Amino acid sequence: MADWSVDTDEAQNRLYIELVGSHDPEMAKESSEAVKAAAERLDHGFEVITDISEFMPGDQEAVKYIEEGKKAVRENGAAAAVRVMGEGSATGQMHFERVGEDEEEYAVAVADTVEQAEKLLDKRAASQ
Repeated sequence: MADWSVDTDEAQNRLYIELVGSHDPEMAKESSEAVKAAAERLDHGFEVITDISEFMPGDQEAVKYIEEGKKAVRENGAAAAVRVMGEGSATGQMHFERVGEDEEEYAVAVADTVEQAEKLLDKRAASQ
């Protein structure tokens, strides 16, 4: 089953994205638009946690929307991101990482769980 969610924690200035399953173009467009809207609500320097532990690659049209979502994160001032890889689809993880990888202008780390990702970002914030 394919699904997605986009949430913000404005107190932490953090964007949470979860992508599950294989997204068709319509689902990819919906999630990308939600990412854009959420990124615009956060302050410059926000952090992103993207859970792609159960994500699987979609078709090329869907990839275009994923690229747009990643571009919106970059253009709205993300400072750091953690991708939750877990033990999901290695193909889906590689696919997501490849999309727009040359354009990322923020630090990207990898974690096994969302909780681990939060700890990494909390540690980053405490060291600044």
